[in-house]
Amino acid sequence: MKNSLVMFAAALSALLVVGASVHADSIPWGYSASTPPPIAASTSPLSSITFSGASGIASGSSGIIVYSVTASSAATDASPDSFNNVPVNFAITLTDIRSTGSASPGATPTGVVNFAALFNASNVTSKSLLPGMSTLTLVPGNISPSQASITLGASDTGWNTYNVQLASFTAPGQPGGAPGSIEAIVTVTPGDGPPPPSGPPPSAAPEPASFVLATLGLPLVVLLRRRMKQDQV
Repeated sequence: MKNSLVMFAAALSALLVVGASVHADSIPWGYSASTPPPIAASTSPLSSITFSGASGIASGSSGIIVYSVTASSAATDASPDSFNNVPVNFAITLTDIRSTGSASPGATPTGVVNFAALFNASNVTSKSLLPGMSTLTLVPGNISPSQASITLGASDTGWNTYNVQLASFTAPGQPGGAPGSIEAIVTVTPGDGPPPPSGPPPSAAPEPASFVLATLGLPLVVLLRRRMKQDQV
C-alpha cells in the first residue's frame, strides 16, 4: 500500500510538471522590434550600419530573429573606415495575445524591453566590410547586459513573465551582400501579476454599525450629565 501511494504521488508530480510545461508552450505572443536610425562610422560618413527591426508571432519559449543587419560603404582600401564604440539603442515591443481582448481594467497586454549597445568594426571598405574585428557589445542594464524581463497579461486571462535575452550577433558580410542578424531567446513563464502599487495605506473608516452605536450613545451621555447636576443641587 505504501509503495502504491509513493508511485501515485510521483506520477501526479510528473503530470503537474508536464501540464505546466504544455501550458507555457501554448502561450501565444507577438513581437515588434523598432528600427533605430542608421549608425555612421566614427572616421567618416561614407560607411553605415542599419539595424532593421523584425516582427512576428511565436508560441511559448522561442528563439527569434529581432534584427537584420546590413552594411553600406563607399570607403576605399586606401582610406578604410572604422566604428569605435558607436552607440545604438534597441526597443522590442512584446504583446501577450490572450490579454489583448481582456475586459479587466488592470490588463497589461503590451510592454517594451530596451537594450543599449556599442558597435565596433575596423577596416570597413566598399569591398569587404569586416576584414578586421567586429563586435556588438551590450551596455549593462538593470538586470544584466543581455537580458530584460517584463510581466504581461490580465487577471481574467492569466499573467506571464517574458524574459528576453539577446543571444547572438551575426555581422553582415560585404556591403550589399548577405545581411547579419541579432537573435533573441524569449522565455515565457506563467505566474502572478505585477505587485500592487506602493503607497501609504488608506485611512480606516469607522464601520457603519460602530458609527450608529456611537451616535445612539450621545443622548444617553447628555441625560446622565443633567441628572448628575440635578443631584448636586
